[in-house]
Amino acid sequence: MDKEKRFVLGLVIIAVIDLFAGLMTISFWIGHLVGNRFPKTLPVPDNLYNAFALPDLVLAAFLLIASVGLLRFKKTGYVFALMASGMWLFDSLLASGLTGFFKFGLVLPSLLFCLWSIYYLWKKREIFQLFA
Repeated sequence: MDKEKRFVLGLVIIAVIDLFAGLMTISFWIGHLVGNRFPKTLPVPDNLYNAFALPDLVLAAFLLIASVGLLRFKKTGYVFALMASGMWLFDSLLASGLTGFFKFGLVLPSLLFCLWSIYYLWKKREIFQLFA
């Protein structure tokens, strides 16, 4: 394996954050749907709020696959990381819009991370030998 592929700090950062976000998203929705252990985070009706569960769980699965794939320099990890970042960006923008940007301080780090990760992954695409 060549020297550039052994350790790429940006990919490790993305992988660790994706892993953490995926695990926390799964634990939040399982806790909320199974036992109502967590309070609602958006001021919307219950049926609309619960509609976020399935897309968020799919996003969490993509984040976990991306995390493992990025650390192993797999093409699937790269593709899942881009898809997950796009989904996370959409999710963050939707949450900001529903709250009237009231919780923008909570969503802003997610927005910045998503934009940075998409840009960074696109810059490093040659590592995965895609679109080179």
